[in-house]
Amino acid sequence: MQRILIIGGGFGGLSVACRLLRSSIAKQIAITIIDPRSASVYTPWLHTAAAGTIGRDTSNVRADFAFDYFAGIRFRHETMQSIDPVARTVTCADGSMIAYDICVLAPGSVANDFGIPGAKQYAKTLKHTGDASMIRSEMARITHAAQESSQRIVVAGAGANGIELAAECAATVRRFERQGKIPRRSIEVVLVDSGTEPLPMLPRLLRNAVHRRLRHLGIILRMQTMLVNVAEHSVGLRHIDHGTPAESVEVIVCNLCITALGVKMPEFIGALSFEKNAQGRILVDDTLRALGYRDIFILGDAAVLRDGVYPDPQTAQAAVQQSGIVARNIVAMIEKKPVIAYQQKKRWDIIIALGERYAIGTAFGVPVLGYTGHIIRLFIDAKYFLGLPHFVSFRLAASKIRSMYR
Repeated sequence: MQRILIIGGGFGGLSVACRLLRSSIAKQIAITIIDPRSASVYTPWLHTAAAGTIGRDTSNVRADFAFDYFAGIRFRHETMQSIDPVARTVTCADGSMIAYDICVLAPGSVANDFGIPGAKQYAKTLKHTGDASMIRSEMARITHAAQESSQRIVVAGAGANGIELAAECAATVRRFERQGKIPRRSIEVVLVDSGTEPLPMLPRLLRNAVHRRLRHLGIILRMQTMLVNVAEHSVGLRHIDHGTPAESVEVIVCNLCITALGVKMPEFIGALSFEKNAQGRILVDDTLRALGYRDIFILGDAAVLRDGVYPDPQTAQAAVQQSGIVARNIVAMIEKKPVIAYQQKKRWDIIIALGERYAIGTAFGVPVLGYTGHIIRLFIDAKYFLGLPHFVSFRLAASKIRSMYR
C-alpha cells in the first residue's frame, strides 16, 4: 500500500485526492490530508457568504463542506511544520510525525497585509469561512446602525477578490434599501486601490463595463490611493500622484475595513529547504516536482515553474488544472510508467461576480458580461463539484440554488 500524503485540503490538494480515488491505483494507495481546518472552503463563494447572499443566518455560512464527507481519505487536523525528504516524514506543529511514500504540497496562501499599521488588529480579511462569518456579523451591525446614522465600509484592494466583495456588499445594501430596511445612501461602500484602474488584466471593453457596474451599485472608487493605516473607527489614505505618494494622509471615518491586498506564502514554507523564487514560491520542474526530489510534488499558490515563461496565477483555477497532472504522474510512478510534463496555459479565463446575478470576464477568450457571465460562473462551479464525491456535490449545489431563489 503506497502512502500518499497531501499537505492542504484546498482546491489543489483535494482535487488530487479525488482524482486518485477515481484512478486505476485507488486500491493500492492510502491517502492522508493534513489541514488545520475541519472543512474545505469553496472560496469563490466566500464573498457571497460574507455579504449574506448565501444563507441569511450568520450561524450557517454555506461556503464550506466538512472533510468527514469524503470516504477513502484520512484527515489530520494539524499544521505542517517541517519535512524530512530523506526519511520521508512530515513533522506537524504538535510534534507528531507522518510517514509517506509520495508527498504533495498544496498549502495555498494566506492574506498579506503588507505590514500596514493596525491592519491585523482592526481590519478584516476574507480567506476562510470564519472570516466570512465575522464580516457578515459586522454587516448586520452596520445595517442596524444605518437606521440611525450613516455608515461606511472600506474595501482595500481592487483585484478580483476585493471587487467581488465590494460589489456583493453594495448589492446587499441596495437590496435593503429597496426593501425599506435602511434609508437610501445610508451605507457607503468605498473601494480603494493604489493602481490606476481595477482589473487591468481585462480588455478595455470589460474594464469600462466594470466601471459602469460599480457606479450602478453606488460604490465610490478611489484609485491611486494607498491604505496606510487602520484604526478602530477610521482608516488613513494617501493619494498617489504620477507614482509618487503624497506626504499628507487623509483620515476618513470607517465602520468596517476589509483588506484584499494580495497573498503570501504560509510561514512554514519559508523554513523548508526547497529552492524558491523571490516571492517565496517553491520552484518545480515541468512534472510539478520540487527541484531535486522525485517523490515531492508542489502545486497551487506555493508552486512556480523553474523554466516557465511566467508564473501561473495564484487562483483556484490554476490549482485544479495542475492537480490533474500531479494525479496522473502519481499514477504513472506507482504503475512504473513515464511521467508527463505540465503545459502552461497561454491564456487564463476569468469570471468576476459583481453582485445580483451579474458577472464579467472572459470565457474561451471571448468577453462576457451580465447575466450571461453569471450563468457561465455557475457552470464553472458545477464543473468543480462534479469532481467531488456525489453526496458533497449535491449538498453544495442544493445550498447554492436555495440561496439564489429565496
